[in-house]
Amino acid sequence: MNRITVHGHRGARGLAPENTLASFQRACAIGVDGLEFDVMVSADDRIVIHHDARLNPMLCRSSAGCWLEAPTPRIRELAARDLGRYDVGRARPGSAIAQRFFQQTPADGAGIPLLTDLAELWHTLHPVRPLLNIELKSDPHQPADTPAPERYAAIILEELYRLDLHRHCWLQAFDWRLLRAVQHIDPTVVTGYLSSERNGDATIRVSGTSPWLAGFDPHLFGGSLPAAISAAGGTVWGPCFDDLSTKRVAQAHAIGLRVHSWTLNEPEQINRAIDLNLDGFSTDYPDRARALLLQSGLVTAPPCTAANA
Repeated sequence: MNRITVHGHRGARGLAPENTLASFQRACAIGVDGLEFDVMVSADDRIVIHHDARLNPMLCRSSAGCWLEAPTPRIRELAARDLGRYDVGRARPGSAIAQRFFQQTPADGAGIPLLTDLAELWHTLHPVRPLLNIELKSDPHQPADTPAPERYAAIILEELYRLDLHRHCWLQAFDWRLLRAVQHIDPTVVTGYLSSERNGDATIRVSGTSPWLAGFDPHLFGGSLPAAISAAGGTVWGPCFDDLSTKRVAQAHAIGLRVHSWTLNEPEQINRAIDLNLDGFSTDYPDRARALLLQSGLVTAPPCTAANA
């Protein structure tokens, strides 16, 4: 193997505030094959780049510079113009995020971006433009947080068509209902089926029906998660890295699935990803990943910058 693709997780979350234009630019300047980011839908049906269903008090300040306190509003309850007034340019001092990602360079004044904001930046990138790996955030246990799957799929696809991005992205989700709805509207869009088998946030069940899987539970397919994803129409499997084995990766490849795992930050993880023959992975530290891949003799994506940078 001489190629393994690297996607900057929420831009370059280890180096800049997550899901901000500053974070995406930082990842591009390092060199990534893709930009991974999360989206929600605002009250006026705009696509908002934000990980959480509610404004995160560890990330968000008011226009007056005051840190938000829980309970905060849902993204779905706020119009895009109101969301843009919040400052997400640094993590709250002393918070778990600030402690975990202490290398972040603040970008004070950075607002919560819309997909249109990233599209404007992306279209000016040169000499290459990374794939956009868009995670549709949705929780079947919290239906008030997002539109119904069919409506959600229509909103994101309409936006992608309008921005001329639909051929330059893939859509991924833990909530497979969304991916099925996307495929029903436009089967040419690449879909990435995310999964977790970790205690505490598992979306996969050993038996019975999981609300996350749109009826494609692995026990209905001989216990094979890759087979379930293939039957659902997926082309990319996005498993938690701890859930992988050489056998499972080989099974996925044998039926034509690409395996793109999350979220690999440590050298031992990245080296094992190479040994497992993964197709790609997401990372908070694209600089680390790039250095390790180069040391292993693998091809890496070139840096890119915006035309006005």
